[in-house]
Amino acid sequence: MKNNNVSFVQMADPQFGMYSSISKLSDADKAERRQRGINIEYTGPILEGFAKETSLFTEAIETANKINPDFVVICGDMVHNSDSEEQFQELIRISRLLNEDIKLYWVAGNHDVGDKPTRAGLNKYREQFGEYNYSFQEENCYFIVLNSSICYDPSSVPDEWDSLISFLEKELRIAASSQQRHKIIFMHHPLYLNDPNEGDNYFVIPSERRAKIIDLITEYDVSAVFTGHLHKNNYQKLGGTELVSTGPVGFPIGNDPSGIRHVQLTEHSLTHKYSTLNG
Repeated sequence: MKNNNVSFVQMADPQFGMYSSISKLSDADKAERRQRGINIEYTGPILEGFAKETSLFTEAIETANKINPDFVVICGDMVHNSDSEEQFQELIRISRLLNEDIKLYWVAGNHDVGDKPTRAGLNKYREQFGEYNYSFQEENCYFIVLNSSICYDPSSVPDEWDSLISFLEKELRIAASSQQRHKIIFMHHPLYLNDPNEGDNYFVIPSERRAKIIDLITEYDVSAVFTGHLHKNNYQKLGGTELVSTGPVGFPIGNDPSGIRHVQLTEHSLTHKYSTLNG
């Protein structure tokens, strides 16, 4: 890239099959979700398959091709049902429409590995998408990808949390020692919604493990953390670190429509813009 600038497109939650699942919810199902803070508003017909997700994700990939960034990163919940081969194959088919000179990076979401990941689920994810904790570089920028479902509930695989936090610290140390201009983290779950000291809930990383990640982010002066999971946009600031939750490619929850985010990094700045998809 010229002038050491880096451009990328962040997507989140294409979640093939969610529209169909939502269309079949009973009033009792919707009420149960409201108790967890998930306000589902859908009044359309009952849907089968994933035609809506196909349309939205195709548009997202076509838009990325027009932007022509260095890479695209998809921050989790690629499918609604990780056991559905049909959902997975449609996701992969459309992702292959991305121009071959644009790199594509996957980030594990809770619908990909479970709210409470198991060894079997993690192994299946590796087979489908590759490693779930990894890093890469573009110009003078260092990017770290984390499987935040392990941060959410590692009780079935406690060694994975130890590995993740050690990996994060090691990678941040490498980035700092090589004087990378920007250090960026990608994961699925936000650290918090409004306050770093807020209580635990379905949407965020629990406070005990959240605090450890925040300590490292602060110590190593991370430029930004990009996430998904909320199916709407959310912007927070933690010291000098931007915390950006990006709205979904797929089914939106709240007032933000489906969309993607274009991020540009220069020597002295980080800017981003959310663009709506029409579907």
